[in-house]
Amino acid sequence: MDKNEKCRQLPVIKTQESPWKGGKLPDGTIQLPYPVYSEEVHRWIQALYDLDLTDKNYLENAELLKGKPIETLTRDEILTRMTFLVRAERFCDGTIEAALRDGTLEALSTRLQEIVKE
Repeated sequence: MDKNEKCRQLPVIKTQESPWKGGKLPDGTIQLPYPVYSEEVHRWIQALYDLDLTDKNYLENAELLKGKPIETLTRDEILTRMTFLVRAERFCDGTIEAALRDGTLEALSTRLQEIVKE
């Protein structure tokens, strides 16, 4: 399967808000706030990895994309931005949640599908 075919399997993620959990647990432990993502978002994250669409050099490449409008991004640049979102979320600090809420993830997903359509 070529890369465009793999990209076509990534869902378009619609703009949404994710609830936050955390706080004091019954045993008295304090849990830092973290976003709770929908099953759709979890499937998208897993698909990036399962389809081997993550950018291995995302930190370097993401730096080159700063300020570049989504509508001008190439397929691989979109995958770089998506990888950056997923990897930045490793501390459950809401990086993906912010991109969901402000429409960035939907715009990236939609743009990717426009580029790779048959």
